[in-house]
Order: sequence, then structure tokens, then C-alpha cells
Amino acid sequence: MSQTSPRYFAVKVTVGQERNVARIIESKIVREVIQDGKIVGREIAVEGVYAIITLPNIKGYIFIEADSKEKVSLITQAVRHVKSRSALVVKKEEIMQHLVEKPIIETISIGDMVEIVAGPLRGIYGRVVRIDKPKNELTIEPADAAFPLPISISADQVRLAQQASRGGS
Repeated sequence: MSQTSPRYFAVKVTVGQERNVARIIESKIVREVIQDGKIVGREIAVEGVYAIITLPNIKGYIFIEADSKEKVSLITQAVRHVKSRSALVVKKEEIMQHLVEKPIIETISIGDMVEIVAGPLRGIYGRVVRIDKPKNELTIEPADAAFPLPISISADQVRLAQQASRGGS
């Protein structure tokens, strides 16, 4: 057998069952070592499989880093909720762009227009007037309000609608 560099494979699974399938596959790859009725360690049962990745924003797929497609087929065989037998080769760059996500508060600055996407004020647009990074909180003034009414809201509940113009003109 020739030594090849590990590749990433996408395995189609039932939507919502990604974590369960990953745990089942992990139990096939790694075995617990039991001594005197206690778990004392873990050992690898299947060589050539290095990582199982579930991405929260990609539903219906798990990603497995392995040496070959045959290893992936072997460990996904007879696993409930696995939809396809053949695993698709995926480029590392395609997975990496989903792994490192910048917090929304890092991309927003004062003067930007944001839309509230969660909570009772959903659908309201407003201009950012203050940013509190330690609290992960924004203060916005609704765009359609008759008078300035500052609203403090979690940065997780907004999306950037339009950046403020930044320039010297």
C-alpha cells in the first residue's frame, strides 16, 4: 500500500442527523480501553482516518479526513442515516472557508446599516451608533423612527445590510 496524503470526503446524511452519524462513526474508529471496569484510555481501531467534521451551516453532509475513499466507505458502511454509499472528494479550501468564521461584531462599524433578523423587532433596519464588543452588543437607531430611539441588541441578532461609506470625500 502506498502512503498518500489525507484527503477530505463529503458523506451525504439525513438532515439533522449529522452529529449522531459523526458519533457513530467515531465509535467505529476509536475504541475505549477498559481495565477493572474503568475506562483508562482510547485506542484507534481503524488506521487512516484522521478527522470527522460537521459544519453547522452545511446541512445534510459530514466531512471525513482520510487516506482513501475505501476507508470512508468502510467506516460508513451499515451506519444509519448515511444516504449515499460513495463519498465525494472535497478540496481542503472549500472546508476551511467554513471553519473560521469571523464574529459579526468584527465586521460591523459605526454608521453601518443593519437589519434585525431575530427577536420581536425582526425586519427593522437601523444605523449603528455604538458598538460594545465585550458585551457583543450594538446600539442602533431605527431608520424609520420619527425621533432618535436607541435600541441595544445582541450582535448575533443582526445582519449587515449596508456598510457606511468610508472615504475622504
